[in-house]
Amino acid sequence: MTEVARTQGNSSEIERGGVAEVAALGAVLKGLFSRLDIPQAQYAHRVHLDKSAVSRYLAGRRLAPQDFIDRLVREVEEHVGAPLQLEAKEALRSRRLEALRVCNPEEFRLESLRDELARSRRDTERAHRNVEALHALLERKESEVRHVSDDLTRLRLDWGAERTALARLREDLHDAERLREEAERQSRELRDQVLRLEEELSRRRPETVPLETLKDQLLSMWDEEDLPQAARELTEAAWSRPLEEVVDLLRWLTERGAAPETFAADVARLRPLDDVLAFAPEVVRLGRTRTRESWTAAVAARITERNAALVLQGLRDVEIRSDSEADRVLSVAVGRVRSDAAAVALVTAALGGTAAPVRLARVAETLANGSRLDRFGLRALVGLANAGRHDMAALVLTAAVGSGPDLRLGRAIRELDDAGIDTLFDVVTWLDDTGVMTTFTMRLARADETTLLGRLLTVMVGHGRLELLDLESSEVLASAVRDWRRSGHQ
Repeated sequence: MTEVARTQGNSSEIERGGVAEVAALGAVLKGLFSRLDIPQAQYAHRVHLDKSAVSRYLAGRRLAPQDFIDRLVREVEEHVGAPLQLEAKEALRSRRLEALRVCNPEEFRLESLRDELARSRRDTERAHRNVEALHALLERKESEVRHVSDDLTRLRLDWGAERTALARLREDLHDAERLREEAERQSRELRDQVLRLEEELSRRRPETVPLETLKDQLLSMWDEEDLPQAARELTEAAWSRPLEEVVDLLRWLTERGAAPETFAADVARLRPLDDVLAFAPEVVRLGRTRTRESWTAAVAARITERNAALVLQGLRDVEIRSDSEADRVLSVAVGRVRSDAAAVALVTAALGGTAAPVRLARVAETLANGSRLDRFGLRALVGLANAGRHDMAALVLTAAVGSGPDLRLGRAIRELDDAGIDTLFDVVTWLDDTGVMTTFTMRLARADETTLLGRLLTVMVGHGRLELLDLESSEVLASAVRDWRRSGHQ
């Protein structure tokens, strides 16, 4: 194997044991593990790792991470009751660095820089100690010189020697301070290099095999019925691979009919929210499928008051000014909450990023379907109106008007407090859709809710909206309005 090929050491080569440095590290680790005298499966359970991962580390088919090696060393030391020799630890670290140099040159460079930084810090500490010692010696010599100077004549020769020594000490101190400054400068430079490299590596995805290789591996796993490992590979790909590769993989899984809905749900659950929203057009392109439903449910589960506005804006199709996908996802999220107050808070938070009307018809229907405590979604409607979202309150009212028996609607209104009824009737009165306003009023008339009907008509009269009712559409409504007028209310 050439040096270039060895340096590229991809995951497939390691899995086959084709990287000698990784295999050599695995042999050392396996010998160290044998001193524990326990099965690999038991040890994997102890350290909370998959037994297949432990097996690969010890077999030299996957590069063991540093924390796995450190934990194994501690376990062996505790088991034998004595620390490993320093030479053995250094040899083990040297083996890992050799393997790391072949498999991941960037990580190897980072580890090497860390070692160099540690040595630089030790040099800096020694320089500090030398400076302090020289300062102490200089002070002592200066004190001795002051005492000797009292008898200059008697000690002239000694004084000259001391002055020479004093000058030499000052030169040594100057050199020590210069070395300290140089060590500190080098330490700062190395620290900056480490920080830059750590930041660069932290932004990178884990080392992965090419996408086409992953597809071939998945096909092999499916042929061998190694379904758990295939599922783990797909889950890792869902969060670790670049977004364009994730899109390609979803299309490939869809073409093969290989459970793309699980993969799409993993993307929605595991990736940053910005990636999830950028992935949305690919899911929408699939149309009404189980994949889209799974993705929608997973995104809805992540929606909170904190990120609801971001989700709404991210899912809106600005090119055709459509809110349909945002409506689908938010309606599922609203359906998950347990109270009308929580539903109002979530919808209000989602709409907080825009003052323009938003057509969330599915969300309105979900609220209008109501719950045992909020039939017709009237409490949610009142809450939205009180929060200043009269546009959304009107949508809920429009959806509620067409559902449930008249008598139940009347009972639901009477369950509101006076302030809530006033708010509801204000929304009804100021509806742009006079057809919905007429239907709502007609349903109160059919339910024989005389008191509520009179209260609503009074509000309409006060705002000059009564004449907008289409009395010709319902004889029941026309008769009820005539009776109300004859009773002297107008």
